[in-house]
Amino acid sequence: MSIIFITILILFLIKLFHDSLSLMRLWQVKMYRIDRMMSHLKEDKNIFQNNLFYISVIVIVVLYFIFLKNSLLMFQYVVLVLFVISFFQIINEIKKRIFNRPKPTLKIVLIFSVMTIFYILLFAIYWISASAGMTKIENNEIIEYLLVIYLITPALFTIIILLVNPFFDFQKKRLIKKATVKMRMLKKIKVIGITGSYGKTSTKEFLYMILSQKYKVIKTEGNNNTNIGVAYAVLNKLSDGFDYFICEMGAYKLGDIAEICDIVKPEIGILTGINEQHLELFGSIENTKKTKFELIEALPESGIAIINSSIKYQASNIKVRDIKYFSKENTGDIKYNSNQVEFKYKNQIFKTRILGKHYIENIISAIIVAEHLGMSLDEIAKGVEKIESTEYMMKKLDGSNNSVFIDDSYSANPDGVLAALEYLNEAYADYKKIIVFPGIIELGKTDDEVHRKLFDRIGEVCDVAYVVSQKSIKLKIHKVNENNCKFVFEKDFDKVAEMVKNELNENTVVLFENRGAGVVMGKIKKQSNQDD
Repeated sequence: MSIIFITILILFLIKLFHDSLSLMRLWQVKMYRIDRMMSHLKEDKNIFQNNLFYISVIVIVVLYFIFLKNSLLMFQYVVLVLFVISFFQIINEIKKRIFNRPKPTLKIVLIFSVMTIFYILLFAIYWISASAGMTKIENNEIIEYLLVIYLITPALFTIIILLVNPFFDFQKKRLIKKATVKMRMLKKIKVIGITGSYGKTSTKEFLYMILSQKYKVIKTEGNNNTNIGVAYAVLNKLSDGFDYFICEMGAYKLGDIAEICDIVKPEIGILTGINEQHLELFGSIENTKKTKFELIEALPESGIAIINSSIKYQASNIKVRDIKYFSKENTGDIKYNSNQVEFKYKNQIFKTRILGKHYIENIISAIIVAEHLGMSLDEIAKGVEKIESTEYMMKKLDGSNNSVFIDDSYSANPDGVLAALEYLNEAYADYKKIIVFPGIIELGKTDDEVHRKLFDRIGEVCDVAYVVSQKSIKLKIHKVNENNCKFVFEKDFDKVAEMVKNELNENTVVLFENRGAGVVMGKIKKQSNQDD
């Protein structure tokens, strides 16, 4: 075997291992769901640019069969150059810490193990079949076979995930059934369900803080709001030692909320709001409304539903009689600054240390529930005063070079982005305002319309906007020339971090909106620490 062939083989294995980890990470983020993966592929406007290596391999395989088959050394050099370039790209990813790898779970270990067995079998089949021909196996033939294996890897992963999913689905159904049985055995604890396109987690945190002033309360942690996440919470945490269980309920399709309601049987339901979030998966805004209203339809006749008054929808299977609507209009005398919010509700003054008056709506829904459960407005006000921004909410941080960072990177939805921009505009009117924003995914057919609206508002509020996305969202920006905002489109997080860092001073505020922006914020802090 030649040195060139051995080098190609080593680099191939490194590339295959790297891409396998990246693929597993992507499937993991998309919750191993075909619909979410398809949505990801549809939204990847630069799919060819982002998969240049894969396309290059296809071209080389085609060229091999056309004329490189007769030019053995040239074929090896072309493949070697391609894999050397790829190797240095991997090294660069590792240096920049942007190498995507999955979180180690039983499912990931199983998928990786099955995939490894598949690779071994493919190599074994090739070797046996070639040996049976009693002819010498040429290096170029092996290289060509390796390239073909690389090309079919995404399809192999899809097949393996489809094969593995039923096993884990069975396990999931078993745990859900076990959690359902446990819930039926609990006699004291009452369940409060919270769902909506946005505001679920913050409303849950607000309600938890308020009710904890008087009752023993437990809640789902973080954003564990799927059927299996709720089932784990029931099995591991719930008991009749608690008075109330606040259950956040997430969904991506019709029936998701109903399935969670079948587990926990809520008596109180809060519907925070509905917008275009995950519209690609729901298919239509009508399906989004139907899904979210599954919570309201699950409530018993004696229960209570608290619904955002902006939602226009008439569900047909509602049994609950007590339905209350909430909005910011329920309040008065709203006062706020960059650190806190104050408002009046039923002549009671409420103060809380959170950023942005858009959270008032969510607090009002929590207040209505607390009132229903027997708390006085004085007791509720004490709970509201203890509310602080958590990791799941917009929060103010000390930025580099005495600047101000507004971290809203937990997640993003259209209404949330507009609310954050309003806060930025009003609380930091005299500051230079910068936003780092990767856009919003899974908006379906409304993608262009929603982003156009968001970028129009960004152009009105901000001085500089860094649009950072690995997928380079196709955006039609209006009014850019009519405003003073400078738009910078860059997918390299390190470059964006460096550019933002160079603009920071005591008169600068930076809004980090959505999760990709959070990565940039982390890189700015790291670069600043290195400079110090």
